[in-house]
Amino acid sequence: MPLWGRKNSEAESGRQHGAEGRSIPGWLATDPFSGVAGLLNRWAAPVLWEALDEKVTPLLVEDAVESVKLRGAKLELKAAGQVGWLFLSALRTVYRKTLTQDAEIRKLQDEVAALQERHLLMKETIDSAVTRGNQMEARCTALAVRVAKQKSRQKPKMP
Repeated sequence: MPLWGRKNSEAESGRQHGAEGRSIPGWLATDPFSGVAGLLNRWAAPVLWEALDEKVTPLLVEDAVESVKLRGAKLELKAAGQVGWLFLSALRTVYRKTLTQDAEIRKLQDEVAALQERHLLMKETIDSAVTRGNQMEARCTALAVRVAKQKSRQKPKMP
């Protein structure tokens, strides 16, 4: 559910918030946040934060926020601050989830590596057992042939 509490499709959300088919540089109409981008586009011209396109860290966000030049009436700054807090709260939640997911990914990668190692060991054990079984079968066959030949050479006892 969107942060503003309404359940809308992305397309409806974009129309309701001012995207109205206008192209916003860097934002696709299919982007889940295109509605928010449309709303912000009505308040101020879009600004692309290229430093945040590839990687988002708290320090990069702090630097980006510090670079914003604030001017305006007290109410405007208060409104900008409220919107900022909303997005900072959302960003913090996403960032925390990302850290948790990254830790889970590392844990799963370690498990996969351990399972691959175990699989390789088991495969080598099975291959060794198969080789040993084939050797034993060959020896048994050779012994059976020798026994059969010896029996055929022996003269039958007459009563």
